[in-house]
Amino acid sequence: MKGQRNIILALVFALLVALFSIANIQNVEVNYIVGYFETPLVIVILGSVTLGALIVFFVGGWKFVKMRNYTKKLQIEVEQLRSSLPNDEVATTIQNVTNENNEKPLS
Repeated sequence: MKGQRNIILALVFALLVALFSIANIQNVEVNYIVGYFETPLVIVILGSVTLGALIVFFVGGWKFVKMRNYTKKLQIEVEQLRSSLPNDEVATTIQNVTNENNEKPLS
């Protein structure tokens, strides 16, 4: 359900950007440090939105990869700790940690 909501919001945002872009079709002068060129404002708006979306995509993807690698590292550590304990101690240790976490007040 959350994925569908995100897709709908993305489509609504894309529609608003498209409508805003179409409403601004006059030519503008884009000035860079080394020069300038003239182009329709719709191209500038859509290019800016696309560039911003790509930046967000790559930054989010980078954080996702880092988080996935950290999760794998923690899973390996948990398996190593489980293999070092006798089987009856694993359940007791997990229960003790769970109880400690539940007793701590939220700050």
